[in-house]
Amino acid sequence: MFQEKSVGAVLLMGGTGSRLGGSIPKQFLLLGEKPVFMYALETLVASGCFDEILLVCHADWVAVAREWAPLAQIVVGGASRQESSWLGIQGFEKQPDLILIHDAVRPFVSERIVRNNLQAASDLGAADTCIPSADTLVHAPEGGTIAAIPRRADYLRGQTPQTFRSDWLHQAHLAACATGLSESTDDCKLVLELGHPIAVVPGEEANFKITTSFDFWLAEQFLLNT
Repeated sequence: MFQEKSVGAVLLMGGTGSRLGGSIPKQFLLLGEKPVFMYALETLVASGCFDEILLVCHADWVAVAREWAPLAQIVVGGASRQESSWLGIQGFEKQPDLILIHDAVRPFVSERIVRNNLQAASDLGAADTCIPSADTLVHAPEGGTIAAIPRRADYLRGQTPQTFRSDWLHQAHLAACATGLSESTDDCKLVLELGHPIAVVPGEEANFKITTSFDFWLAEQFLLNT
């Protein structure tokens, strides 16, 4: 059981939000009465599952994060998601047995998803939150023409959180650095490269990522109707 292990969480919130536009990164935009990142943070805290929770934040926004979460442990992020994740997993005062990594711009993650991630990672060593695709998937490696239309049921859409044994996660990042890989956008990919199994945890449509202005509008509507 994961309750018998030490557990840490890394909330990644170092992005600049360039795809949304504007001068404020999307994780700091006010959604209702508080910034986007606070929703996920409050869910992690309320779960009572974690010994430590780290916020990985861009240096320019540490002060703002501190205003909203004055008791939080904050780590300054790096130039890429991969580097920010690596800095986060090294930032614990005491390295936990399990590390959960979540995108701060997925504000509506549920406690069920969090707990199921931790249990699956405790049982198998790693877990990824995934949902089925409602759309047909098209393989177009050159961009202009379709090479294949794979069977939709064989493919899932990856979300976060992703959860790992701490030693596997450290080994995966060190191996990536050794091969010169620095721009990976997914910790599961790094762990998978080492040949470790990764459990699938069912996600939820509500656990969507705010990337564009339309996503932010959806988040506002979701908040109004829950």
